[in-house]
Amino acid sequence: MRAATRRFLLIYLTFVLVFLMLRTVIVPPTFGEFTDDYTYRWFRGDSVREIMQYDMKFATKEMCEQCHPEKVEFLNRGKHSTLSCETCHGPSMKHVENPTTYHPEIDTTRELCKLCHEFNPTRPEDFPQKFTDEHGYGLACVECHNPHSPWVFKRGVDNGQ
Repeated sequence: MRAATRRFLLIYLTFVLVFLMLRTVIVPPTFGEFTDDYTYRWFRGDSVREIMQYDMKFATKEMCEQCHPEKVEFLNRGKHSTLSCETCHGPSMKHVENPTTYHPEIDTTRELCKLCHEFNPTRPEDFPQKFTDEHGYGLACVECHNPHSPWVFKRGVDNGQ
């Protein structure tokens, strides 16, 4: 074997050995757990176990429906049917676990509605948008609109849009 080839082979083997030593130090031992294939392997298994220790904050719409079926049915028939209850009511798992003592805070300010309905030219044209500073005489949106179905107005007018 030529001397240059031996040197190249020695450098190559040294590089591989250093790489393997560094890899054992840098890569966490639980990296790549929970799957048998090569998808979704780029996380530490310990991170999943750590996250599982956190208290759940969010409930599902189905959980809400168990106690509030009429509200969820009304919501599902309206324009907000794709929204989760928690979009407006906030994280509600504590309420599901203890409904008599914990009641989620409901944000009834215009600011919550503005997040989706403030005019923004990048939104689809058929999406209901308003210049909220000019709409509604400064009243909270829920003063006129039913938040579960916004085209049902509190004064009983439903324009069917």
